[in-house]
Amino acid sequence: MRPAIFCIIAILAAGLARSASGPAFDAASVKLADPEIRQSIVTGGPGSSDPGHFRIPVTWMYDLLTRAFGVSLDQIVGPAWLRDYQSTPRYTLIATMPPDTTKERFELMLQNLLIERFHLVFHHETRKFPGYDLLVDEGGPKFKEVTQAQETDTEPDVRGMNAPRGADGFPGLPGSRVMGQGNGSGGQKIKYQERTMAQFVSNLGFLIGNSQGKGFSEGFPQPRVADKTGLAGIYTFILEYRGAAQPDADLPNIFAAIRKQLRLRLDKAADVPVDVIVVESVDKLPTEN
Repeated sequence: MRPAIFCIIAILAAGLARSASGPAFDAASVKLADPEIRQSIVTGGPGSSDPGHFRIPVTWMYDLLTRAFGVSLDQIVGPAWLRDYQSTPRYTLIATMPPDTTKERFELMLQNLLIERFHLVFHHETRKFPGYDLLVDEGGPKFKEVTQAQETDTEPDVRGMNAPRGADGFPGLPGSRVMGQGNGSGGQKIKYQERTMAQFVSNLGFLIGNSQGKGFSEGFPQPRVADKTGLAGIYTFILEYRGAAQPDADLPNIFAAIRKQLRLRLDKAADVPVDVIVVESVDKLPTEN
């Protein structure tokens, strides 16, 4: 076979390898976001009140990838620019789909969109992540179950952190939410309001990683925490601990804080096998709509 013909075949093969197949949005527009857009509220999609439409005014490639594969941030491994939030491009995505589209099918649609418009090339790997079990410590939890949750307004609360603060120093906002504060010397104070234990452990691994100086932004896999407390209610409590960047000697590390302040404990468990999406290549700019 002549070299020139071989090159042509190789180029065609590469193009076919990058072609998406399977579910696709009825229509989709993805483009660079307007620099003037400062806030982004995701609307629509499966499970929402507008399941036939999906809109993100401002998003990043990392966010698109986590949505497309239904994984956490630390389950995406790829080019360094993906984590460079200061200079990475921002996109606006608008898509339409059948109203009965499932979450799983929506993810496949978004994967195919990334393949078609950004020439995404990826593969799956199984990697081991640190594991912990969250258990109730001796004496039982220090916090009590919330017996009557506060009602949340039907419209989004726009007061945010400007709302009047309560005795605990946090804005007096109703409903289930997580609020955090830094003390300026490396300490972290987080209020979990009307949350389940499953919700608490869902991001606890990221707090552990950051508190040890092994956060997601540094490329470390974040610990996976399993809820073994047996606590089935809704709870409100505050957790205050020292961080890694500027350790505050007056505060405990996150393990001691959980034990002393909540009377729970974290026991090291076997490493957890986790599916990781390895991005081999992806374009910064999408092809034209």
